[in-house]
Amino acid sequence: MTRRLWLHIGSHKTGTSSLQVTLRANEALLLDRGLGVARSAPWPHVHPHLAHVNPAQVMPEGFKIRDPVEFARFLASFDSDTVIASSENFAFIFQQAAIDDLASALTKQFDEVRILAYLRRQDRHAVSHHQEGAKHDRMAESALWGHGLHALPDPSPLHRLYLDYDQRLGMWEKAFGSENLVVRIFDRNLLKDGDIVADVLDVIGLSHEGLERIPDRNVSLGRLQAKVGHIANATLADDIMTRCLVEAMPVEDRMAPSRDQARAFLHPYLEGNRRLNDRLTISAAPALFNDDFSDYPEIGNDELDEAACVAALQGTIVALGRRATTLQALSADDLKLAAHALQGSNPDAALRLIRAAHSLRPHGPYIQKLLTRIEASVLKD
Repeated sequence: MTRRLWLHIGSHKTGTSSLQVTLRANEALLLDRGLGVARSAPWPHVHPHLAHVNPAQVMPEGFKIRDPVEFARFLASFDSDTVIASSENFAFIFQQAAIDDLASALTKQFDEVRILAYLRRQDRHAVSHHQEGAKHDRMAESALWGHGLHALPDPSPLHRLYLDYDQRLGMWEKAFGSENLVVRIFDRNLLKDGDIVADVLDVIGLSHEGLERIPDRNVSLGRLQAKVGHIANATLADDIMTRCLVEAMPVEDRMAPSRDQARAFLHPYLEGNRRLNDRLTISAAPALFNDDFSDYPEIGNDELDEAACVAALQGTIVALGRRATTLQALSADDLKLAAHALQGSNPDAALRLIRAAHSLRPHGPYIQKLLTRIEASVLKD
């Protein structure tokens, strides 16, 4: 029996959430067709097996595999000839040694390991992934793209860590071999049936017929949602407040740069795209992606007029009103007791609760002691 692993490494903003929840919802059917769906329950992905290299400074170190040997054994425990494991956070691994260690561990458990990656043209990827940093609990996106208030992120040397596909995928190619690296273009005009799930299963060699379809997940934010979310994250770094503010904003079209801005953003990556395509023959387009910019406006829409500013202020007032009403019903002692009860089973939630208690009673000695202990536990993980 030949055991084969498909390791789906993203990229982000290429339908990964929709893919993962659909595979999870169809586990039994896919297993009947010979494909085991590896996941870390209760989640439909394997994110928990990855972690920040340096939690205090997410970039430029990026992510690592917590324990490559344990991860490989976990994947090998699924009872099927072929296994798929998905996490877009593999795209945040920027160190060759981490990928080499993973390759060494996986090839001891599987006869064949295939790496599957989807790519968006760099300007389109940056527009979509940058706004992701406006959502709550997006440390890596915030660190990589910043909190600029325009559709494209403010220039940073960090961007090449992610957007230089030639260099980033070259590390996986070096570790696993070019023959085991499958790279696809995320473009609904090119995907099988215009669908990421159908395309992934087609690559693996399975039919997608009869699968339960799951609505798209993790959709992009509208213009005001993105701007207010970025301001909130840059100002407070409070996930709960960011979520409340974003939810209170009117839903509009997403922010978009002008065509000229998008072309200028893409330009530094063109040569690397050509090199990658020359090596792997990914696309019929010499520079990997099409050169169509017609989906952008002639003039970007990321500047706000007075009406938009008023709408943003109104949404902010609504969010603050909801938050104040909720907090009035809770005391510092309520939050402290809840944090104490959850610190072992759900330390992230406990940390949010004890921080809220600390904001209400900043000089409480027990609250301060519990805050220090929970923060240390979360950072250690």
